[in-house]
Amino acid sequence: MKKQLSKKEKIQYGLLGLSVLIIVLGILFLVNAMQEDPANGFFPAFCELDNLLAKYIVVILTMACGIMLFSNVGITFEDKKLRNGLTIGITTFSTILTVPLVYEFIALLPYAANPLPFEQLNPVDALMRTDRIYNGFVAWFGDGAFLWVVLVVMLLLSLVFITFPLLTGVLAVRYGKTLGIKKKGGFGVIVLPVLEKMNAAKSEEEESSECAECACACATCAVEEEEE
Repeated sequence: MKKQLSKKEKIQYGLLGLSVLIIVLGILFLVNAMQEDPANGFFPAFCELDNLLAKYIVVILTMACGIMLFSNVGITFEDKKLRNGLTIGITTFSTILTVPLVYEFIALLPYAANPLPFEQLNPVDALMRTDRIYNGFVAWFGDGAFLWVVLVVMLLLSLVFITFPLLTGVLAVRYGKTLGIKKKGGFGVIVLPVLEKMNAAKSEEEESSECAECACACATCAVEEEEE
């Protein structure tokens, strides 16, 4: 017979399913981002956005919500193999997805210093349409000094996007820890809540067992004393 899922497990798998749906939606947005003709896309209203930067922001926000939800739910499972498998999977997926984002924000800096027409772009920049993304930034922030501030900030954020999941993934899989709010206050490295709860339950069980053994020993001594 198959093991019946507990209420907690049903919620966990339900949230994982929701996170996957959000990620799939993000992928569909990504596929639509490069469609210039709304008739060729899944979401005509999304394809009609003139600013390519606005499209990518929608993609990033959607994917980030899905990935964060999946990651946060994945580390709540008590089964170590399942927990580590889910964590490794979403960390790998997140890293692969974020590498082009980091590249794009690195490529935007030299492009902003010397904008080139599409025909003169290298194959990677042409594929990612660095020219259109740059024009999107210019449309929102102008082409002055403030644009450079925005580009540098976005580059730093992209580095955070790729580093944070890797760091939390390694902490969770190798050390059973994550980043969060400590009991005494402040942000830092903490034990995974699920492991902390399991360890506390194990300690209580051991204490109960010791108390039972002690009570049994005391009862045995009392019987022996009565017999004497």
